[in-house]
Amino acid sequence: MRLAIIATLIAGTLFAAAPAHAIDVYINGKRATGLVNADLQHCEVKFDAMGNLHILSPGYNLVLDKTGKPIRVTGSSDFKAVAAAAAKPKTSYVLVYQPNPKVGFTFDIQINNKPFRKIGLQDGPFTVGLGTSFRAGANALKVTGKPAGTPAPGGTEADVVKLVIYAGVELPDGTFKAKHPPVWQLVRAAIDRQPVARSTTIIAE
Repeated sequence: MRLAIIATLIAGTLFAAAPAHAIDVYINGKRATGLVNADLQHCEVKFDAMGNLHILSPGYNLVLDKTGKPIRVTGSSDFKAVAAAAAKPKTSYVLVYQPNPKVGFTFDIQINNKPFRKIGLQDGPFTVGLGTSFRAGANALKVTGKPAGTPAPGGTEADVVKLVIYAGVELPDGTFKAKHPPVWQLVRAAIDRQPVARSTTIIAE
């Protein structure tokens, strides 16, 4: 249950100093019984088996004094963001890396502002699922690349390294059936020796 809770309005029933039989109140696991003048929004509220009330909303922190008495709440709720992040896309997505010994490039990949993977010259070809990093809806992808090492001689425009993201379906035997065209790709040729930075938004379904 998501709702806004104004503690000042319910202090007399939930947060006031109370007899031993009264319920206790917890905010993100910290005992908040006795707290006054607090306004919490976008929360999940639960009662445990003892009848105690638990208010859950990532982003809030309960500040206690030296005696353990709750004095104030800091931070702000990111409950909606956490809930959105938990929504996984129905379609599967994979990142495919196709190196080329004649193209010397390293890459740094971020998804939704979090480090995802660094690719060095020693890395061979790979395919990695994005199911734990992509969420349903908009996903921010940022890839930076820079030339590194000394590429093998004789490289031409036809010698390329590729980073490709495919949408598709995971089959019962564990293989992945990709849909074409790819959702996104970055190509660097042997003749490319300038750093590159690409940012894009991928809508995962």
